[in-house]
Amino acid sequence: MQARYSTEAHDALVVQVRAGSVTPADAVAYTAGWFGQAATGAQRERIASDAVVWALQADRPQEAVRWARAVPPGRLADYAFESAFAAARRADDRILQLRLTALRPTQRIVRRENAFALENMGALTESLAQAEAVQRDAPGTFSDFELASLRQQAMGQRLRWAIGERDQRAGEGQARFERIDELLALYAPALSEAAGQAGRVDRAAGSGESDDPRQRWNALYLRLYADHLLALSARGRFAEVTAGYEQWQAQHVEEPLPYYALSDVAGAYQQQRRSDLSAPIYEEALRAGGEAIPVPSDTHTGLVYAYLDTARFEDAEALLRLLEAATPPLLRLTPEQGRANPEYAEVRNLRALYQLYTERPWQAEASFRGLTSLAPLNSGFRSGLAETMKLRDKPDEALGRYRETLTDHPWDVAARAGYAGALFDAGEIRAGRELTDTLQAEAPESIAVRNAVTQRDTLRAPRLDIDADAGQGHGNSVLADRDWRVDAKLSSPLWDDSWRLFFRQVFARGDTSIGNAELSRSGVGVEYLQGRWQASAELHQADKGRYRTGVALGLDYRASDAWRLSARFDSNSLETPWKARLTGVGARSLEFGGTYVVNESRAFEGRLQRMDFSDGNSRDAVGLSWRERLVSGPRFQLEGTLSGETGRYARQDAAYFAPRSESALQVALTGKYLGWKRDDRRFSHVFGVEAGGYRQQGFGSGTLWSLRYGHEWVFGRSATLSYGLGIASHPYDGVRERRRFVYLNLSVPFQ
Repeated sequence: MQARYSTEAHDALVVQVRAGSVTPADAVAYTAGWFGQAATGAQRERIASDAVVWALQADRPQEAVRWARAVPPGRLADYAFESAFAAARRADDRILQLRLTALRPTQRIVRRENAFALENMGALTESLAQAEAVQRDAPGTFSDFELASLRQQAMGQRLRWAIGERDQRAGEGQARFERIDELLALYAPALSEAAGQAGRVDRAAGSGESDDPRQRWNALYLRLYADHLLALSARGRFAEVTAGYEQWQAQHVEEPLPYYALSDVAGAYQQQRRSDLSAPIYEEALRAGGEAIPVPSDTHTGLVYAYLDTARFEDAEALLRLLEAATPPLLRLTPEQGRANPEYAEVRNLRALYQLYTERPWQAEASFRGLTSLAPLNSGFRSGLAETMKLRDKPDEALGRYRETLTDHPWDVAARAGYAGALFDAGEIRAGRELTDTLQAEAPESIAVRNAVTQRDTLRAPRLDIDADAGQGHGNSVLADRDWRVDAKLSSPLWDDSWRLFFRQVFARGDTSIGNAELSRSGVGVEYLQGRWQASAELHQADKGRYRTGVALGLDYRASDAWRLSARFDSNSLETPWKARLTGVGARSLEFGGTYVVNESRAFEGRLQRMDFSDGNSRDAVGLSWRERLVSGPRFQLEGTLSGETGRYARQDAAYFAPRSESALQVALTGKYLGWKRDDRRFSHVFGVEAGGYRQQGFGSGTLWSLRYGHEWVFGRSATLSYGLGIASHPYDGVRERRRFVYLNLSVPFQ
């Protein structure tokens, strides 16, 4: 049975608690029985004061607060005041905190606990400022670790504010980064202090892991390191982020970065076009974060893009379905029924972008039109629709939609970068370049801006284009037994946003039944690009034959999103038959073309051509074609073309093939299968099949066909290489000829 209260019994209990023979929790139980037995106020105040201390030691802050309220706060003993304030802070009893502060506003413990109270309320910057002031006035009030921990949290809060300020100060150039730069300067000394402290302290003898001072300093260092990576990422210094991650991985094999830092690292790899590295890090972040990561989140979105950029389309679809299932149109737990879920539209936007980037632009268009009808002023949705129209081969509509978006959101970086890309596609190179220059100065960290910069630099760079092919027949062919041609063009950088000089060299050879002919033609010229117009003029000189000195002209005009017109003239046509060249005959060619573009999947084209030969002969031809995308997806696309052409020569008494009349109708299928992809680089298998009929006056009709297979490489956003081989069959003068051929095409900008 518990002894009745007396001063002697109370003294004895204090001795037992200090000796460890009675636990603080049991001591609180004694005081609960004694409080009602106390005869004087002084005794009750002593009981309450000790109970406050013991209850807090027993990790019962709520009970400590009740004991602090059992007597007037001003009557608590001095030694209990710190425990009472700490219990009030841990129990979130703001009223008791204020009463204790009012009683002793300048007492060191009050100022110390006030700093921690501000920390609990999220006022981290103010908490640190108060703690540093107290430490100056009363050194030793806070330990080095407590101050360092408060400093880390305050820096993290300031970093979040700085990122928000950066985004709000769009259009202010490098001034947007002032606050982030100020913080970046603080992380090096903070990391150095944490590392030094961890190295100086020894593991506490006999203590548990949670009490190990070295472990606490190491944990603080880890948080600082993760925050530093976030600051570097926010500043656009992505190479430093990934370098910091790789350094951490090498030095801390058993201690991974926290999930939120892993997400930043994955994003930094993605920004550097290394989605093959970002995808597994995003996956690790989701595993490590677990339920702490909301669904959907930026981490999920980044992983969807990483899957797309590494051709993991099935994984992207599965993750997107998971996000859609977890994001209903209406919020489930709300006071009123029918409240819209703000994240639902964002997931639908991600679905629309997924459709756009997986070669389904018609689906993306429908999705974005639906989104813009729900939120007409949403910049992201409107920009997505504008980008879709650009990929649907409607540059004028894309420009118009971007302009509408920028009317309401003039400082939206992504929309402005998309508009710059649309200007480049529409031939408005000066306007696109000026806007891109501005964006590069204002927001170099934006991936949309860097895409525009890449497009600008590619357009303005010198480049090399090579087209080469070679073929061989069975001998005694009507056209040539063997032939090859290399057409190389070296272009200068673009100057004044419109002009480009070029040098062109053509080498060719044809072996025929009447002899072998060679051609070497050199040319210099100029190109002009401005808006809807593109023109070129070339002066060329051949090594032999008729029309050795001449000119080649070209003109293209985009009349609208639907109509494209073109004209070509060459005074020494490269299509002149080899047997004509061998007999000293040259030819001039003139061609007009028109294309009606419905969208990226459907187009109709017409062509008129005339060739005038130096021997008085001529050829007139007309051709029509209909191109249709039959299958479209991220891995496989199939296009079909139905084409027909008819032509006639004025005279047949020539040494070269010159039928009075000929016509052909054929169907072609061209397929492309994606074999490998990493960001803007990819490799594809390409195959083609053609079949049709050919009719030559005087020789009746026959079938024609061809098969070809090749590879296509895309290096970045501009350099391409394709090559392949094939076989074709065609009747000439009633005799079927078969030809094997190879080809190579290379286009490289020198950036």
